[in-house]
Amino acid sequence: MACPNRSSRLPRRRTLPPWLAESGGGFGYWLLFLIVLEPGNALRANAHGHALAAGPEALRMTVAALLGAAATPALLALTRRFPPSGPNALRRLPALALGVATLAFGLIVASCFLAAWGYHQAWLPSLADLRDQLIDNWLLLTYALLALAALAHFLRCLGSTREAAPAMLAAPAQPYLTRVPVKHRGRQSFVELDQVDWIETQGNYLALHTGTTSHLIREAAVAFEAKLDPARFMRVHRRAIVAIDRIRDLRPITNGDALLRLSSGHALRASRRYRKSIAERWRLDG
Repeated sequence: MACPNRSSRLPRRRTLPPWLAESGGGFGYWLLFLIVLEPGNALRANAHGHALAAGPEALRMTVAALLGAAATPALLALTRRFPPSGPNALRRLPALALGVATLAFGLIVASCFLAAWGYHQAWLPSLADLRDQLIDNWLLLTYALLALAALAHFLRCLGSTREAAPAMLAAPAQPYLTRVPVKHRGRQSFVELDQVDWIETQGNYLALHTGTTSHLIREAAVAFEAKLDPARFMRVHRRAIVAIDRIRDLRPITNGDALLRLSSGHALRASRRYRKSIAERWRLDG
C-alpha cells in the first residue's frame, strides 16, 4: 500500500495580496506622519475655549491616513516604473516627480470632497476651499509622497541585496557557454561560440551567425545573453549581440547611432545607448 503524501496535507502559507500589504504599510506611514505633523491637535482649544474632542480628531486622522493608504499602491507602482536609481536615473526622475505631484493634487481634491460631504453637508467643495488647500498643503504633501517613495525604494533595494548575497555566496559560479546545441534536418550538432560573429533576435528564436551561415535556436535573448562571456560578447542593439573581436570598424551615423562593420563584412546598426560602451570595449580589446 502506498504511503500518503504528507506534504499535500501541510497547510499552505497564506500571503497578503501585494496591494493590501502596500496599503497597510502606507496607512502606518501616513498615520505617523499626521501625528508628527499635528501633535497638539487633540489638545488645541477651539473658539469657545474648550479642547477639541479626541474622538472626532482621531476619526479625521484615521480617514486621512486611509486616503493616503489607498494612494500608496499607485505611488509604489510609480517608483517601480521610474526607479530613482540605476542607469538613466536622471532621465526617470522628472517623470517620477510629475507623477508624485499629480498624485498629491488628486489626494488634496479627494480630501476636499470628503470634507464637503462629512463636515459641510455639500456635494461639492467650494473653489475657495480647493484653492486654500492646494496653497497650504500641496507642496508639503508632495514632499511627503517623495519621502515615502524614497523609503520604499530603499527598502526594496535593501531586501534585494539581502536576498542576493546568500545566493551569490552559496551558488558556485556557472561557467559561460562555449558551444550551443543546434538541430539541422533532424540531426543535432554543436556551434562553437568562438566561431560566432553576432547573434540576432528573430521573434522567439535566436540566429547565431557564423560567417555566411546562420543557425536558429529557440531561446530567450535575455536569458541567453546572461550565459555569454561578457569579455567576448556585448549587446549593440535590442536585437543584436556582437562578438567584440569581430568588430573591424565603428562609424557614427545619424541620430547618434553607429554602424559596425564586422570581419565577415557584415554591417550592423548599433543603438546610440550602446555606442559609447562599444567604442570603449572595442578600443581596449583592439
